[in-house]
Amino acid sequence: MSRDVLFGRIKATLILLLLGLDLFLANVLSPKADVSAAVVVLAFLPITLILLDTLWHTAGKRIALAVAGLIVLGGVLLLPQLQARISLIYLLQHLTANLLLGFWFGRSLWRNRQPVCTQFAGVLHPRMTPLLVQYTTRVTQAWTIFFFAMAITSILLYQFAPITLWSIFANSLTLPLLVLMFGAEYLVRRRVLPPEDQLGPLSAYRAYRRSVLARRTQGKYQNATAETPASK
Repeated sequence: MSRDVLFGRIKATLILLLLGLDLFLANVLSPKADVSAAVVVLAFLPITLILLDTLWHTAGKRIALAVAGLIVLGGVLLLPQLQARISLIYLLQHLTANLLLGFWFGRSLWRNRQPVCTQFAGVLHPRMTPLLVQYTTRVTQAWTIFFFAMAITSILLYQFAPITLWSIFANSLTLPLLVLMFGAEYLVRRRVLPPEDQLGPLSAYRAYRRSVLARRTQGKYQNATAETPASK
């Protein structure tokens, strides 16, 4: 096993552990009020580390450090409010994730752009039939609606329902709802598409992973080309 593969697996394990810690803390802390400053810092820590790592490798270290500074500044300025109602952290976290994903999928539906699910399908299918393009466009629309519906439901529950009910929805039901959405899409895919265009239920993950690896490889190649002195 190469060093890069080992490092990648260790990093993926740490990210999963941080996500698990964040989910655990969200369920435990959301109903609480009047917490200490240390608890606020603990609530911020897991998702902030994941966000900074993502930005460091995608947007660059300057943006990552700038975001870190904004998070620290925001936490200091809003500390009294967050101590009184720590669930605001997890509301912002839930809304940000769903709105960003909703905008990402939705923006790809604009004219002269390729829908996200069509891009993923193109990674695994050497030939995209018109039916497959139409289907993946519809799936992109469905995911756009799903993420915006999750964000709207989260806001409504937070404002008008008991905080415990909102916490169950945002912190406990989000992942099962995602799995249910994937499962429903897979069943529809089996009925709508011909056998040659059907892939397994984990095809979306494989396509995303391949596209990410392809972008990383391309980025490394471009960086290496830029750093190579011009031949005389």
